[in-house]
Amino acid sequence: MGLFTFGKAKGETPEELAERARQAEATAALKSGQLEALDELVRHLDEDRLLLLRAALELKPGLEPKAAGEVLLDICFKPLGLASLFLALVDWERDRISFPIYHEGGRLRNQIERDFTNEQGGGLTGKAIRAGAPLYIQTLEEGRNAGAIFSEAERISGLVPQSWYGVPLGVGMGATGRAFGLVSFQSFHPDAFSESRRRLMDAMAAILALCLTARP
Repeated sequence: MGLFTFGKAKGETPEELAERARQAEATAALKSGQLEALDELVRHLDEDRLLLLRAALELKPGLEPKAAGEVLLDICFKPLGLASLFLALVDWERDRISFPIYHEGGRLRNQIERDFTNEQGGGLTGKAIRAGAPLYIQTLEEGRNAGAIFSEAERISGLVPQSWYGVPLGVGMGATGRAFGLVSFQSFHPDAFSESRRRLMDAMAAILALCLTARP
């Protein structure tokens, strides 16, 4: 009753009152959407915090590379919706890259060593390690153009990740300051990793690097 009295006092017509009501509903819907987005952000931040806490607690100094890779796989594979994850280590003197853990196609696989300095042999992994900086590939085509190397399982099945994010390990650490390896996170979806998610992966990689460099 008060609403219509107020409207009449201002000389508003029923149509004007209806329009004002529609605007109020639109504003309420916008605010509701903003609150839902904020709730989603808080949920993601809580998830990220718990993942980092698990990484800090479970990636203990002294773990062998294979064991450390398995711990990281268990922590983040499902929560991050990954298609593949691997840990690569580089032996600069031998010019070789080895893979203590390589999870692909729903299972752990044995990935053979390959050349490092050779551009084709190193692929995206070698490129990121040599640059000493994370490398984000957003689509399969971008990966092909950047020199991605596909595994035998990927070639046979055709199930190839679209997004590839590789984080070098140990940059600036040790006598040489060069990266000693890389951890790769992959998804079947294009542009799957937001900037905040990549920062989470950076933090996990840093914890993994500390774990591996603390080995006796």
